[in-house]
Amino acid sequence: MKTRVISGIIGGLFGIAAFLLVFTPYLDVLAFAASLMSVYELMKVFGVKNKVMYVFALVFSALLIAYEGYGAKINLPFPVGAAVTVYVLAMLILMLADYEHITFEQAGLSMVASFLLPYALSCFLKIRNLTDEFSTISRGHCRFLVWFCLASAVFTDTFAYFTGVKLGKHKLCPKISPKKTVEGAIGGVLGALVINVIALAISNAWLFHRPIPIPLWAMAIFSVALSVISMFGDLSASTIKRNFGIKDFGNIIPGHGGVMDRMDSISFVTPVVYFVTVLLVKAFG
Repeated sequence: MKTRVISGIIGGLFGIAAFLLVFTPYLDVLAFAASLMSVYELMKVFGVKNKVMYVFALVFSALLIAYEGYGAKINLPFPVGAAVTVYVLAMLILMLADYEHITFEQAGLSMVASFLLPYALSCFLKIRNLTDEFSTISRGHCRFLVWFCLASAVFTDTFAYFTGVKLGKHKLCPKISPKKTVEGAIGGVLGALVINVIALAISNAWLFHRPIPIPLWAMAIFSVALSVISMFGDLSASTIKRNFGIKDFGNIIPGHGGVMDRMDSISFVTPVVYFVTVLLVKAFG
């Protein structure tokens, strides 16, 4: 547990830096690095051996983040459909050229990973860019939304872990993740809820020039929903690990596994926060 806690603290420092340095290249570097490393880890789990396929998938992942993060901001006239078509065809042709070593399952799963993860993490950049899209959203609001994404995933996982260790008795999904418990899940939801409500109250009272016009009860409901979504992300990743017979996606983070082991919840939460924010602003201004 000691190693896990120390690694968690170091990871938390990276998260705090992302919150404080939203409008610097730090967030861009973090999104690119986390995305590419996660895609790489997944492809290793899928059993991909062909190095050219790795290059195709990672290059596409990087281009997708760049487009989603900067395309609208600089009004880049880029034919996304054409690029996706070329990418899919290139991966399929590569599969046919090396059919003895590349299965359709490996090619298909690699393409899915290189689509979904980069897009999900690019939503951090899209959240930052909301100040350019909506005059009612300030930089402070964007910084809080980045915090909200990170806190909803990280604190749900943290409180669930410690609550489960101390109080866990009833298994949540024993066939998918034997160590997760109902008590841990409840502790994770409640812990994140308290943190998020307090963070909004403090931000609106002392930090924001224009408070976010969301009642604390509404924030509480949204926080609970995001905690549940983050747990679905965690369990989805656990299902992949169970299907491929592995414990972790990697070993780069002592006590936690790979980068993908930390990105599973966040990659589910961040797009939801972005799209809900856009819908609310468009609906209510």
